Amino acid sequence: MSGMQHFDHELSELDRQIVRLGNLCGFDVAQNHIAMSLLEGGVQPASLPEELRKPFVLLKGLLTLRYMIEKQCVDDIGPSHCKQILDATLLK
Repeated sequence: MSGMQHFDHELSELDRQIVRLGNLCGFDVAQNHIAMSLLEGGVQPASLPEELRKPFVLLKGLLTLRYMIEKQCVDDIGPSHCKQILDATLLK
């Protein structure tokens, strides 16, 4: 699998899980400002109903992982190729 295919597949799978967990927790993570607010601590797990706390913590962890993968993508295959991949993902 080429570098582009690897990142394309990895980000697509990750985005599906992030969107699923976001929907479960009531957050539209496709909106960048919401995703950033979650990452910056704008919502605390204790403020959520008990049954959503674990999915929320997982959501926050996957969002963090996604941004780490984006950085690795840019470092490994370059900004222009990485941008092509990111333009085709669920989370922009």
